[in-house]
Amino acid sequence: MTPIRVLLQRAGQALAGPLTPQTRSNVITDLTASVMYGPFNAALLFVPVVLQNMGASPDMLAIYQAQVYIGLFLAAFSVLIIPRGNLLLFLAIIWTIGRGAFVLTGLAPGAVELLLLAAVFWFSDGFPGAAYVEVVRRVYPADVRGRALSVVRIGMVVTMLAVTPLIGAALDHLGPTFVYPIAGLFGIAAAWLFMRMKLGKPDETTTRHKGSVRDLWAVMRKDRRFTVYLLGVVCFGLGGLVGIAFYPGVLVDRLKLSYESISWLGFAQSISWILGLVVWGRLMDRLGGPWVLFICFALATIVPLSYMLATAGWMMVPAYIVSGLLSGGVDLAFTNSPIDLAEPGLIYEYAALQRTIIGVRGLIGPFLGVWLFNAGVPVQVVFILAAVFYIAGALLMHRKEFRQRVKRAPST
Repeated sequence: MTPIRVLLQRAGQALAGPLTPQTRSNVITDLTASVMYGPFNAALLFVPVVLQNMGASPDMLAIYQAQVYIGLFLAAFSVLIIPRGNLLLFLAIIWTIGRGAFVLTGLAPGAVELLLLAAVFWFSDGFPGAAYVEVVRRVYPADVRGRALSVVRIGMVVTMLAVTPLIGAALDHLGPTFVYPIAGLFGIAAAWLFMRMKLGKPDETTTRHKGSVRDLWAVMRKDRRFTVYLLGVVCFGLGGLVGIAFYPGVLVDRLKLSYESISWLGFAQSISWILGLVVWGRLMDRLGGPWVLFICFALATIVPLSYMLATAGWMMVPAYIVSGLLSGGVDLAFTNSPIDLAEPGLIYEYAALQRTIIGVRGLIGPFLGVWLFNAGVPVQVVFILAAVFYIAGALLMHRKEFRQRVKRAPST
């Protein structure tokens, strides 16, 4: 066993606690892939600012933010092609295609070309998400799933913490056409490392039949609790998206921040991401995903209000700290909630439906903010509307359907 793997194993055990040998092996493999993915994910944080500096208009920035949700919007159709076997190979191939697009950014001298390459990546990132949820369910027992995933995410964020200032400086001095191809290679390596995970056998919570898009809408008709959950997810997403096309303008035009200055804000975001993950994982195992989302949605109101009020770079620190907390909590909760809430035999349908709804709101949200602005609504009012959406999402997640811990099948 290599020294790095020994170090990762000890760190994982310290954070996640006692694990079975197979679960521990999966955590280390997943953690290794996550560390490799860190530089790629850190580089993604700069894409909106890179586009802004390339001369992208608010409309183009809205298009980019909508692209993030292309794959999620089409996730409903993934239930038609998810293989019954070798889910890991299925994921690795699709992820490689998308991350490989960033290797070609050396051929993307302008904002339009970068947008096209980014569209390929975001499709491949979101489309196979239901398969990823099933992999998570099969490799991590229910009573340690939150802690195991938090360890994996911490590995990625620690790497991001180390490289984000370096990427900011490299973008300032070498430019995006040098940085993004290298980042893409890290992303591809992470995809193939993930293939070394050891999946448990399918059980009664795995779809027994070939899914159909019609099954997804049947879930919404029959499961009122999940419909309320999805409505809260929509409100949260709109809160995050209606003002997002104007956030880079605040950083670049109003506050005059350099890439390096923004990278230090990203550093603060990564620190809070790490600290939050330590808490979110344990809270998830105790209370379930919807309760974690209630806390996250309430905290999120700080983000648009910070952008509305900031007159100096340091005033953005609260927004970036909260964004870091949200990155960990929402990620874990969105992965776990379909597992928590799904009826037996419908994991793929619940996971795909959640992603499709996220995709729909993602395609609408950025353009809603731009449309309001073009109609004469001040940007400050758009930021206030974002906070209102966040509050509505928090209230929905606080309904009595989610006040008690979600019942789970015992782990094996």
